[in-house]
Amino acid sequence: MATEGPAYCIHCGARLEAVHRFCWNCGAERWTPDPEPVPAAPPEAEHAPPTPGTSVFPPRPASTVAPATSLGLLPWFYAAGAVLFLVEATQVLAYLLSPGGRSQLTAELSRQGIAASVQGEVLAGYAVFLVGGSLLAAALHGAAFYGLRRFRRWGWIAAVVVASLWSLVIVGIPVLVRLVSRPVRQAFGVD
Repeated sequence: MATEGPAYCIHCGARLEAVHRFCWNCGAERWTPDPEPVPAAPPEAEHAPPTPGTSVFPPRPASTVAPATSLGLLPWFYAAGAVLFLVEATQVLAYLLSPGGRSQLTAELSRQGIAASVQGEVLAGYAVFLVGGSLLAAALHGAAFYGLRRFRRWGWIAAVVVASLWSLVIVGIPVLVRLVSRPVRQAFGVD
């Protein structure tokens, strides 16, 4: 595999001696020309119809793959949101499960004119709404975090949903604008 005389690595440009099979700097294998060129297959004029068990769509050519896009700290903001909502769910659940917290809530319900016969149902609805909503928000934030870190389409979708919900309080508008920009959409294969 070694060629005559010194050469240069095509990856990092390091000088290679004739005895070097691998680059001493980056570890890439030394380039050698192919013994004989492989003829290219003629392009198909028409894509054959799919058969059962095959993909309907032809594979995406390598030249259309989007360049890597850096999202910076954005996935970590989603992770922080997941932690925030898990803490919120824990606090509300602890407040509802403690006898002192429940008595304070029932006293407040009585003060507001809620009948004692329906206070249990109101507390149950309160628990389902706050704890369930917090857990759902934590799951969406977590899905967005893991999906954005691995450049998965479902992660991008979860991130756009969360940013859309946060945009109702104006905080999510810049995040939403970044997520729907062309380079990010292409990096996640959505565009």
